[in-house]
Amino acid sequence: MSFMYSGVVYVFVVVVLGIVLTILSLVISKKVQLSREKLSAFECGFDPLSSSRMTFSLRFFLLAVVFLIFDVELILIAPYVYSVYSGVSVSFVGMSVVFMLVLLLGLMHELNEGSLEWAKS
Repeated sequence: MSFMYSGVVYVFVVVVLGIVLTILSLVISKKVQLSREKLSAFECGFDPLSSSRMTFSLRFFLLAVVFLIFDVELILIAPYVYSVYSGVSVSFVGMSVVFMLVLLLGLMHELNEGSLEWAKS
């Protein structure tokens, strides 16, 4: 019975604390004046009310995509570093080596293609 009572008390404390913090944030917060600029959508620096067919730098887009791909792949490499020091199975290490080879081949392809160069001469 005491377990049920402590659960009810916990839920009550959480709800009351949530209500108190919400009211406190409304009282303390700055009053925001609503204006046309504040209410309009912000689309990556472009004016949302202008033409949607504006030119966009394809080189910047490709560089951003390459950055995101290699950023995610660096996160995927982190378990490999842990596996080397913790003695994980040989199959995992083999898959990690194949993964790194694919990364290296992708990087070599990007370098040969010229996608990593911002300005071509």
